[in-house]
Amino acid sequence: MNVKSELMTLPEVARYLNVSPPRLVRAYCNQGTLEGVPLPEPLENRPFRQRYWSREEVRQFKHRLALLHHPV
Repeated sequence: MNVKSELMTLPEVARYLNVSPPRLVRAYCNQGTLEGVPLPEPLENRPFRQRYWSREEVRQFKHRLALLHHPV
């Protein structure tokens, strides 16, 4: 397994969540949530351009966000 393929950069996270990178950065900086759902934590507290997120955590976040819009 390639560790790099298990990590996502901010632009990749934004694209996956279908939001703009600036909106995602603002969400992290302002309240740490997107539409009231807590955002996944980056793996390291570095400048946003140097941060990575776990692909699995981002996937789970997107699932929780989808449930908000389309409850089962």
